[in-house]
Amino acid sequence: MTPQEPARAPGAVLDRRRLISSVLLASPLYALVREARAAETVSDSRLSSKRWIGRQDELARALRSGTVSALAWHDEVNRLASEVDVAQLLAEARRSQTPAGEPFMRDPVKRSVHFLDAEGQARRLNYAAATFSFGPENVITPHAHEHMASAHMVIEGKVRIRTFDRVESRADALVIRPTADHIGEVGSAAAMTSAKDNVHWFTPATPTAMTFDVIVDGLDKGEKDYVIQPLDPLGGDHRADGTIVAPMLSFEASMQRYSAHV
Repeated sequence: MTPQEPARAPGAVLDRRRLISSVLLASPLYALVREARAAETVSDSRLSSKRWIGRQDELARALRSGTVSALAWHDEVNRLASEVDVAQLLAEARRSQTPAGEPFMRDPVKRSVHFLDAEGQARRLNYAAATFSFGPENVITPHAHEHMASAHMVIEGKVRIRTFDRVESRADALVIRPTADHIGEVGSAAAMTSAKDNVHWFTPATPTAMTFDVIVDGLDKGEKDYVIQPLDPLGGDHRADGTIVAPMLSFEASMQRYSAHV
């Protein structure tokens, strides 16, 4: 206490703190922030599946409108994968998925997911969703994309994820550059856009595995909703600068060339 300060009883300081606290707690803004945080998280501070689904919708809408760049979308959806309650999301996906279709050759089993609202009706979202279930022999062979973006989160087991940037397009090949080769565990994700990691390749690293996929297509007006082009990076010309001239393949030839054990 300086000579200029009046003496204050300890109780006066405590009463003042209580008053400030009570004013803050009564503030409508404080209440809204507190409620929003509670709605967004579950007990261990992870995002609830409801908030995660909504956040994905916000990002997909922003990507479609151009208010979020492809690179920003890529990085944000990968980050969200590390924050969601995966068990809760898996339960929600299983509640909302449709019966599986017949897979193409050794493709994993795909089930479309239509998230339901409180009334049990399918929600209208700016992205499509699906699960892909891998057995020991299933593989998603290396392929490139156009006019779309997607994110693939491991929700069961482990998946080997290999990704490449598209450097140049040719009539019968793509020039690509490897960007990652790692084992994705539950909660990890690999996003794909025209700007980054445009080519990817998935094989199971455990006897069974599952990914949850978010797909945003129709991004280029006047073009097809999406184009998927299988490639042959292993059989391509591996150049000194680290790039690969990867020939284009048919879907059938891709399945013959690439197995779950390559």
